[in-house]
Amino acid sequence: MSHSPIQTLGLVLTPIVTIVVVWRGGVPERIAALASLVAFLITPLAQKLSHGRWPLPGVALVDLGVCVLLIGLALRYDRTWLILTAGVELATVMAHLGMILDPTLMARGYVISLWIFYFIFLAALSWSVVEARALRAAHRSEPGP
Repeated sequence: MSHSPIQTLGLVLTPIVTIVVVWRGGVPERIAALASLVAFLITPLAQKLSHGRWPLPGVALVDLGVCVLLIGLALRYDRTWLILTAGVELATVMAHLGMILDPTLMARGYVISLWIFYFIFLAALSWSVVEARALRAAHRSEPGP
């Protein structure tokens, strides 16, 4: 199986980001990182459900599930990175919807946009560790009761 450079980068970065976020993040960071990893791992299976036809409804459903989860986390936890990741995932779902509504759209542009959104997502997820550590430090410095 051959991979494009962008796929290879995703294959390298996804487990690295997941490990760091699970190791150093808080509860919402860990939930998002593990959901992202699961989505990354099941996406090839979801692609096969399309039998080589565009658009990719199986992949759209995976992304929709991640989007719903991220919106739920953003409503529950006070984290700025969650707002960005939920927004990026919503844009991803909209890219899928655009392709579903008009399958004559350029498939290459559709796939590239999904990868661009994914790397923005990974960057925000990486940043979540910084935000989680800052929140923990702020809580430690607060005076006790």
